[in-house]
Amino acid sequence: MMTTYADILAKAASGEKKRIAIAGAEGSAVLEAITVAADKGLAEAVLVGDRRKIEEIAEASSLSLNGVEIHHETDETACAHTAVSLVDHGEADCLMKGNVSTPVLLKAVLDEQYSLRTDRLLSHITVLQVDRYPKLLMITDGGMVIRPDLAQKKEIVRNGIEIMRKLGVMVPKIAVLAAIEKVNPKMVETEHAAALAEAAAAGAFGECLLEGPVAVDVAFSAEAARIKGVESLIAGEPDILVVPDIACGNIFAKGLWHLAGAKLGGLVAGARKPIILLSRSDDAETKLNSIALGAVTS
Repeated sequence: MMTTYADILAKAASGEKKRIAIAGAEGSAVLEAITVAADKGLAEAVLVGDRRKIEEIAEASSLSLNGVEIHHETDETACAHTAVSLVDHGEADCLMKGNVSTPVLLKAVLDEQYSLRTDRLLSHITVLQVDRYPKLLMITDGGMVIRPDLAQKKEIVRNGIEIMRKLGVMVPKIAVLAAIEKVNPKMVETEHAAALAEAAAAGAFGECLLEGPVAVDVAFSAEAARIKGVESLIAGEPDILVVPDIACGNIFAKGLWHLAGAKLGGLVAGARKPIILLSRSDDAETKLNSIALGAVTS
């Protein structure tokens, strides 16, 4: 079981080196991350974007692009399609969002001329390493599905379990978060959580421990569960947090990053190949973590 990003980086370096097609590679953090990834033997990049800008940024940052494949594209849409095509044709193992907008990239991913789309829902996965927590923590979905209904949350859970198992957690502990532990018809997320727990008990997700609705204090504290009288098999040690909506996931993950110094990486699950999806403002370390995450789950 991988419990830190050092473990993920080591796992990526120990396997076959993956090729990452980066849509919109005109960014110093992106180029720094792929340079480090190449040096560590994690992955090699195929850059798609404005060649002149990419080379200027690399020179200004003292980064070498010797031997790096570059596909020259100046149009954002063409850039996204070229990167997707590279993955679709087996010339790259993973797709990574660089300096292109998320809607443009995902529109290319879902284009029927490519085979990256499946019958699965695309959902976002954030994996965090928090100093005060003894293992990796997944938050989902904080980047794709705005207000998921129950059917979508079932797919979000399936995607999360699949990724967590690839990180070595074969029976993940899952907390479906809400503000309270009881079902309240005025809080639809509590109804969704109870339905997910019922589905999990019936074997819908395979081997896992899923509970909900769960308030965040109970999720992270067995003592809080005891005080509240909540019987729980996951209190204090969840692997996956399923959030009510995109705002909760985004705020929670970025809050842990900025205020608690968490390390994180992100990708989109549900496509035929992993899609490394981050904010354009993420630093080089976060992009490197995400590259390693994509490499070990591809």
